[in-house]
Amino acid sequence: MAKVLYSLLMSLTLAAPGIAETVPEAIEHPMTTEDLPAGYPPKMGDITGTLGGKPMAWETFDYSIGAFDASAQARADWESKVISLNLMGMKPGKPDDDRQRIWIKAEFGTTLQPGPTVGVIEVVLLRGNDTEGPRLVSQGETVDMVLDSIGPKVADSYSRRMTGHVSARLCPMGWAFRKCQDVVLRFDTDVQIDGDFPIKP
Repeated sequence: MAKVLYSLLMSLTLAAPGIAETVPEAIEHPMTTEDLPAGYPPKMGDITGTLGGKPMAWETFDYSIGAFDASAQARADWESKVISLNLMGMKPGKPDDDRQRIWIKAEFGTTLQPGPTVGVIEVVLLRGNDTEGPRLVSQGETVDMVLDSIGPKVADSYSRRMTGHVSARLCPMGWAFRKCQDVVLRFDTDVQIDGDFPIKP
């Protein structure tokens, strides 16, 4: 994440030379892993279940440094106001390993509240770090997702605790020698609330 922020800052500097005068320290001393706080990135929660009948587990993490960047977040579309929930689970204890990630994407209308999704929902199991690379996807398959609970707003926090369950049939896309498999998941995680939109616990 630090590398991403530094690359963005460098691109802004090249586009507008005067900006270098306002952030000389960031240019001369880019953030390194030594600059990150202890315990970075903090774990947010868990996604557990089975894939093809085999036990599976993932964890969500908060990579935010100066800007929202969590692997579990909810935000509303600027125009339609439709709220999307995105959960990206990494293998346990491996927040920087992009292999075998699980990605759950769902829409909940213009109010985020417990209950089934009311719009697009997709579940993707990624083989590597490319979201368009080999993967198992629920596209065209039956998917069910229910948001079971939303915790109360906590002081000095942009997140709320959410739980829910998902079931889907995943089929291979660009992933040789894999076959369609059923996935059954439960999630219990903090979810970063990116913006101001209606939430009903």
